[in-house]
Amino acid sequence: MEKEVNCINSKALINYIKAYNNGDCSELLYDLDPEIDSLSDPESFLTDSNNWVSTVITVELFKRARIMLNDEMVAYKIARYAVENSSLGYIQKIFIKSFWSSKKCFKHAQEINDKFNRTKKVELVTIRRNWALFRLHWNSSMKPSKDLCLFNQGIYTFLPTIWSGKPYTLKEKCCHFDGAPYCEYHITWPFQNRVREYLSRFFMSRAMLKDIIAEQEKDKEIIEQKYEVNRLNMELNQKIKQLTAIQDTGKAILSILDLKQLLTIIMNILSNICQINRAIIMLVNDEKGCLEYMYGVGFDGEVPDEIKNYTIALDRLSNIIARVVNTGQSKYIPDIKNSTLRKENIVFNYANPTSAFIVPLITKSKVIGIIATDAIDGKEVPKETRENLEMFAPQIAIAIENAMLYNRLSEQMEELKRSQALLSRAEKLSFLGNMAARLAHEIKNPMTAIGTFIQMLPQKYEDEKFRTEFYKIAMEETARINNLITELMDLTKTRESHFELSDVNDLIDKMILLTSPHSKAKHIDIVRNYDPGMRLVWMDSGKMKQVILNLLSNAIDFTPDGGRIEFTTKIIMKTGKGETVQIVIKDNGPGIPQTIIDKIFDPYFTTRHKSNMHNGTGLGLFIAHKNMQDHGGIIEVKSKVDEGTTFTLTLPKKTRHDHT
Repeated sequence: MEKEVNCINSKALINYIKAYNNGDCSELLYDLDPEIDSLSDPESFLTDSNNWVSTVITVELFKRARIMLNDEMVAYKIARYAVENSSLGYIQKIFIKSFWSSKKCFKHAQEINDKFNRTKKVELVTIRRNWALFRLHWNSSMKPSKDLCLFNQGIYTFLPTIWSGKPYTLKEKCCHFDGAPYCEYHITWPFQNRVREYLSRFFMSRAMLKDIIAEQEKDKEIIEQKYEVNRLNMELNQKIKQLTAIQDTGKAILSILDLKQLLTIIMNILSNICQINRAIIMLVNDEKGCLEYMYGVGFDGEVPDEIKNYTIALDRLSNIIARVVNTGQSKYIPDIKNSTLRKENIVFNYANPTSAFIVPLITKSKVIGIIATDAIDGKEVPKETRENLEMFAPQIAIAIENAMLYNRLSEQMEELKRSQALLSRAEKLSFLGNMAARLAHEIKNPMTAIGTFIQMLPQKYEDEKFRTEFYKIAMEETARINNLITELMDLTKTRESHFELSDVNDLIDKMILLTSPHSKAKHIDIVRNYDPGMRLVWMDSGKMKQVILNLLSNAIDFTPDGGRIEFTTKIIMKTGKGETVQIVIKDNGPGIPQTIIDKIFDPYFTTRHKSNMHNGTGLGLFIAHKNMQDHGGIIEVKSKVDEGTTFTLTLPKKTRHDHT
């Protein structure tokens, strides 16, 4: 809002409306201006001569007054009311009265005008003993109105009544608001008796002195009120700073978990808000049963080693800091020199403080440490500082405890990682031991059979049936050992994946063909339900062959003669996650009991010991699961006893671009 018209004008207007409208000015001030409307007391603002408003608001007030009282000359009458009823206040009683004559007053017309508004410039064209000619040059950019002209006519007309004179005769020869470049006033007044004029001057100083004293008493009250408001504003600003600091401390609690960084920020907050000069934080070490230095600020240079290495036993109740920890009560020592404290105490002895204040840091009804601050140069720790420290202490305690918990958690996490590494090594050793035992068992049996046949071969070499049986068993057992070693090698070696666009439907067809002797021997019907839109998929063909072959071989092994195996491929659209490829392998075999279904992907877990293609090593599904993970996919199983088993393979449908 622009400051163009002094509120002494609106004060006169409001007083006039209240006088002639039964004390009601609500209609005058209702919905006047957003900035004025937002005030708790708009009337007080508009009647305070220390305030200024825009010309637009003043013009609107005169317009409303004219409408409310249905009087086109209301602005002129308001001016007369203002002069005759002393509504111009300090300026009317002292400033104008001090001129004691019309001629002298008119010579200062522009100076008087500036006290009330900035809407115009006043030009004194001519002045004689009882006549003056004025021109008022209005600032059109401020959008003044005819009401302001009438108001000024009233002020000029009744001005001499301030020093008990008669009103002037004012004639407006031309008006800016009728199209003229300015408003021109011709003002005349009667000749004044010389003797009376001199007597007026003589008695004027006494009257002015009374007025000045009266005005000063009023100003004193205003100043006192404003001083109180200013004091309250200062206190409010301080409270706002404190609340902001509490908020900052709260943010630190949530976001800063490094203890050293946290303590630095806390001390900066305390320095700015609590106005501490020097302070230390000591925390409780429960294991050692003592207080230990943690952080300090305000020392010349580095914190002395004597302070850093200082510890206090918690059971040493003769020490005031230990007592604060044990009692949980703050302690203020206003005069250390004349207190009963042990003067050689390093905390109080260093830099010779004159007073000190110690606040416990309490969280969850437990004291975790203290903050101690002191004052030097003969000063005391201010009461405001002590109050602020006590207010911040709980927040600081929570922040420190959270950081300490986080540090302990980090240490425990590191210890857990070390334990996990040791456990992983133990598991690997257990795995290798289990694998060695399994290898010994799986290889020993076929080697024993082969060895027995070799020992008997010289005696039964001529027996063709023996040789045929020997050959068949030897080849089967050799294949069994070779298959076991191959699977173990696939498990233990880390083979780099080689992804390329491959036809997944064609890959399944090849695995079906590879196992066809086994499936045809059992008269198993293998049904293909391929999605024609799903052909090329970004995958490692070698690893996917292992997965499909393992699942298909298991299905053939467990599906009864004349059974059915069904392959389904399809593209699944997931909202927000793009497309995925699904391969479903379903059989109508005996199913897997729910008690063991969660174990089938564990290494070495198996429910059989021999099959035509896989000999029950318990590694096939484990390798299949690992291969699916390498693709960023998953393998899931659902099964019901006597109804069959369904394996679902889900792969992200990626392109070559996704991997570049």
